Amino acid sequence: MASYFRQVPNFEYVNRRADNKTISDYVTVKNLFKRGKLRPDIFENLTFFTKYQIIGDERPDNVAFSFYNDSTLDWVVLLANNILNLQSEWPTPQLVFDQLMLDKYGTYDNLYNGVYDYEVSEDVKNTAGTVLLKKGTKLPKNWNTNGNFIKFNNSKISQIFSGDGVIPSTKVSVTPKVGILNLKVGNEVVIENVSENEYNGRFVVTSVVTVGNDNIARAFTYELASTATIANPTLSSNNSEEVLFKSETSGNSYYFEYYDDSLGYYQIIPTSSFIREVTNYQHEERLEDDKRNIYILKPEYLNVIFNDIEEIMPYKKGGDQYLTPTLKKGDNIRLYE
Repeated sequence: MASYFRQVPNFEYVNRRADNKTISDYVTVKNLFKRGKLRPDIFENLTFFTKYQIIGDERPDNVAFSFYNDSTLDWVVLLANNILNLQSEWPTPQLVFDQLMLDKYGTYDNLYNGVYDYEVSEDVKNTAGTVLLKKGTKLPKNWNTNGNFIKFNNSKISQIFSGDGVIPSTKVSVTPKVGILNLKVGNEVVIENVSENEYNGRFVVTSVVTVGNDNIARAFTYELASTATIANPTLSSNNSEEVLFKSETSGNSYYFEYYDDSLGYYQIIPTSSFIREVTNYQHEERLEDDKRNIYILKPEYLNVIFNDIEEIMPYKKGGDQYLTPTLKKGDNIRLYE
């Protein structure tokens, strides 16, 4: 930065030290309010720049030496990226970063295992190929209570048929392999993976079979829009057919639900297949990595910047404070006390 500060003009202000008895005693300092910047026609035009990713613990002077063979041109690197605060806007050295993060999150367990938020790990698309959830979409910690995310209990199907099992009707009877706690008439269930597609979809429970007062549904029924084609649909695999019971209070399986226009019914996708957690450390590390992506002014345009700085920095004549192009003198407020 030495070559930059040599061009910053000076400013004289009265010495405010308590032991100073002379009202005419001034201190000369650099006028840090006089700041150079890249003019808009350069700053806003990417053709003047080269993309660069900061490696490891590289400092601005290291980058300047690599590109300009002059470490004192670190100020050009900072101006090109509008960096004012090196401590917060430039990547922190790794050892310092690790210690800062430990201080911030308190323990290694909270730092490395604590969940900051969740994100979509891959695009979620409907059958027409439209992206419903874009990869990288951020979800807050309470994502499972927002939007189309719904909570279900899972239970495999042991038996499913319509009518009396011989003559089909609109009434479908389902026996889950494991009873469903607190399933009530009016609850919604989602039937999936039954070989006859007319049995699949979202339905309202019309009756529940329990034993005693244990509130566990051993069987339940729902209604189809029209009479089933086959009374006894084939269960292709005992491990594939399942009932998803919508629940507000129990269970730990979450699904993303959307209406698929091409299919004409709701689709449900397990969130475990496309949502991943982001730890506190991963979040902070990504913020640091974002700082590593900078732009370097191409060397052939350096003279333009030098000429602009020479034009910007000197004081212009006029005003009581002006002394020379490189020096102004502040008012002595002691004279007015």
